[in-house]
Amino acid sequence: MSHQSPDPVRRIGVATGLTVLGVVLSVLLSIPALAVSLNALAQFGVALVLSELGFVAAALLFLRVTDRDIDSLRIRVPTPSALGVVVAGTVALFVYRLVAILAAQAVGLPLAGNSVTQLAEQGVLNTLLLLVPLSVLVVGPAEELLFRGVIQSYLDGAFSRGAAVVLASVLFALVHLPTTWVATPDLLAVGVTLTILFGLSILLGYLYVWTDNLVVPILVHGLYDALLFGLAYVVLSSDAVSEGGSMVALNV
Repeated sequence: MSHQSPDPVRRIGVATGLTVLGVVLSVLLSIPALAVSLNALAQFGVALVLSELGFVAAALLFLRVTDRDIDSLRIRVPTPSALGVVVAGTVALFVYRLVAILAAQAVGLPLAGNSVTQLAEQGVLNTLLLLVPLSVLVVGPAEELLFRGVIQSYLDGAFSRGAAVVLASVLFALVHLPTTWVATPDLLAVGVTLTILFGLSILLGYLYVWTDNLVVPILVHGLYDALLFGLAYVVLSSDAVSEGGSMVALNV
């Protein structure tokens, strides 16, 4: 195989470029959904699926250009023990999120929202229900494919595994900057939210390292988001919008 140079600076540049490419492709691919006449729920769902395909496209393009095969992603059918890790990992993300939110609230730090928060507050609560299956089937697989399977593994070729996890998590958190800023144009709120997302990404990255199986972080990511949106639907449908906003804002 003709892989990239192990030069650390080059690898960081390529990883950053892949992140930007994923975002650009996500925006471009989602445009058709915004150009056709659909109701708000259908438009949101189609746009989300198309935008997530942008991350998949960036990952597959990288594999093609660098002559890597799909085996390099370490995708395996999870064993019973790996499924146990999935359950434990999902719980760990929830516990981390809860502690992080409580800590932020204890010191009076604000949290940013996102486009989902805005739609839910506008009364389109069914977007949250739609996101339950889409989180597992689309969001988790697409984002983990690029950020863990491709970017983290690529950085691992020039850095320690711990450093690769951290660097990939920085890029992953920054991807959420535009949506959090549009929803809540407050520098402190956005910074706090991205910091929490960075921590969530660190946990996902270490699950990939620990199990050596991309399916594990894919499932944990998808299940965590699905459960979060399901709970947010219950909270928001009970008119507890402020609490729901915090809940929805921290999906990964």
